[in-house]
Amino acid sequence: MEDFVIDMLNAIGGGVDQTVVDTLLQAPSEYSASLYQLSLTVATVAVKPIAAIVLSIVFMLELARASQKADGDRELSVRLIGMIMIKLTLVLLAAQNADLMLKGIDEVGSSIMGGVTSVATTTGNADTLGLGDQMKDAVKDAGVFGQAACLVLLIIPFLVSKLAAIVFTVVVMLRFIQIYLMTAFNPLPIAFIACEETRQMGIGYFKSYASIVLQCVTLYLSVVMYRQMVSDVMKPDSFNKGDSLSGWVIGQFGNLLLASVLLIGVVAISNSVAKRWLGTEA
Repeated sequence: MEDFVIDMLNAIGGGVDQTVVDTLLQAPSEYSASLYQLSLTVATVAVKPIAAIVLSIVFMLELARASQKADGDRELSVRLIGMIMIKLTLVLLAAQNADLMLKGIDEVGSSIMGGVTSVATTTGNADTLGLGDQMKDAVKDAGVFGQAACLVLLIIPFLVSKLAAIVFTVVVMLRFIQIYLMTAFNPLPIAFIACEETRQMGIGYFKSYASIVLQCVTLYLSVVMYRQMVSDVMKPDSFNKGDSLSGWVIGQFGNLLLASVLLIGVVAISNSVAKRWLGTEA
């Protein structure tokens, strides 16, 4: 029974399992190598031919536009056509290697994450221990009846915390699915960028991809801040030896429930912050 109480307090104070948090440190190719390879295969086999068709239409429109600007001026027409050919060659090369641009964004995200984890860790020091681990001695001293009372009192905050943990896990999994889906269509945005009328669509694609990659940084940092905030709110040091553990739980019941609900809010905020970094959300 003692272990049950400690585990429930850890779940309430920790918010989400550490193994889920650790997945945020993985690159898309590491999280699921098979899905990542599938997205690259789809991009090569199914999407690149469509991108080629779009680029051919863009090429013709650009050449027609150049001929109108030249208006019979041979020297100007040669200059314009030469500039267009260089531009379209660069665009074609970029479309063929669009996955390298996404990998570059992944590397930037990994670099930022490396800097964050070097100064903000979710494991390994007293400040980030679970709430139950910090109160282990108090739980032991409570005895069987005190522990049984705590089990009853903690059941609601515990269930809410598990619901919040499920929400967090789903968000992490959906983040990677979004990355794989966007990777599968990576040649098309380059083709859109080549055309003046659709340029913002292509730019918006890369901004959206970058915001998803950066969301792992904000999620990780949010967990670090959440766990520290929960520790401050719960104030396990406020429990003095000889106090009733069940009485302490009753006094902290609102904060215990708040800690679980807070995690859901943390997930929503971290997603919003990641978008605002790149101006994809007001």
